[in-house]
Amino acid sequence: MSFTSQVPTFLKANEAYVAQFNKGHLALPPTHKVAIVACMDARIDPAKILGLEEGDAHVIRNAGGMVTFKDADLQDKLKKELHSTADHMSLY
Repeated sequence: MSFTSQVPTFLKANEAYVAQFNKGHLALPPTHKVAIVACMDARIDPAKILGLEEGDAHVIRNAGGMVTFKDADLQDKLKKELHSTADHMSLY
């Protein structure tokens, strides 16, 4: 099935999600003040693996689930951009 043929289904699902969305009260930064970097493997659900609920953590998915911290400013950038997320962990 092509992506183009699935777009109407995705849009309908998004409309339904928006209509019932009730998570606006959740605090920022997230409850656990952590950013999880996970691989983008669709078979893996970081929230389920770690027992997280919506609003518990920032979840960033990328190819390989890896972040190189050679950039000394990266953690500070994550904290600033992710509303003071204090810690990070990689999951892949």
